[in-house]
Amino acid sequence: MKAFISYSHFDENHLTLLHKHLAYLQREKLITTWTDNEILAGGKIDEAVSDALSGCNIFMALLSPDYINSNYCYEKEFEKALEMQEREKLIIVPIIAEPCDWLNTPFNKFKALPKDGKAISEWSNTNTALLNVIQNLRTLIAGTDKDPFLKPGQRTVSTRNYKVQKDFDSIQKVDFLEETFKKMSDHLKENVEELNSLDNIQAKILEKSKDGFEAILVNRNKINNESVLRITTEQRSVIPMMQFTNSGYGISFSVGEKRQRNFNSTFQIANDEYDLFWEKQPINSMSYGQATERFTVRDIVEHIWTEWLKSIGIEF
Repeated sequence: MKAFISYSHFDENHLTLLHKHLAYLQREKLITTWTDNEILAGGKIDEAVSDALSGCNIFMALLSPDYINSNYCYEKEFEKALEMQEREKLIIVPIIAEPCDWLNTPFNKFKALPKDGKAISEWSNTNTALLNVIQNLRTLIAGTDKDPFLKPGQRTVSTRNYKVQKDFDSIQKVDFLEETFKKMSDHLKENVEELNSLDNIQAKILEKSKDGFEAILVNRNKINNESVLRITTEQRSVIPMMQFTNSGYGISFSVGEKRQRNFNSTFQIANDEYDLFWEKQPINSMSYGQATERFTVRDIVEHIWTEWLKSIGIEF
């Protein structure tokens, strides 16, 4: 099988790692790959890309914010691949390299890799993420030779991209909560260290545990201006209204001058028929439980971080 790899040049590191993991499939002559690196100097880019796509069975897209922002990747390569997929000429395989808004693009119609569409950069070990990608590709390739109605020597490529419906139990939700909170805590720790390089700004972590994070931030450029950030996880609600949410598993936070027990807002685990994800739920709102916007770990961290900095007069 021949694969066309579509990627942003800002994501060369992900392309390099993907090629390393594809090496054995290539040695077994199960797959060959094409990228725009094969276009020679003086070559006509549009023609070369079109010709390469026409001869491919698989379209792999390394998705990231840079990919979605790239007019060429998204509007030229992907649009043509989408037309071919609709004519059952190839299979589109999204590979999520970095967290991005891919669920609100036409890529959301296709099963994404790695597992559950979790971005490669968010795995604790990127090699494990790529191994999951390779295992799925190997299964896909093996499935192309199993059509009993083919004549000897014929070969076909399925253009179906499957999404499997799931139910999520309490253990899966707890694991999802704990994994998210650990990543959040680690990101916030890095951010706090970065803040301490600013003049007259001092931040200190007071607590960092598996289910709680607390830190204090002081802006010495203003008199008596300090703010405490407090984050906690909940596996069952201490807030009466939270019993009406989708899961009862959430992350709540507050910012302010004192260590408040009242939270500014909370993020709740939600799910559709295929994935677990996060939704922001405002506290004490009549629309509680009606949130529809999905949040990633980075989205949550950015939201909390922005609120905390604003509380003492810092913006970026």
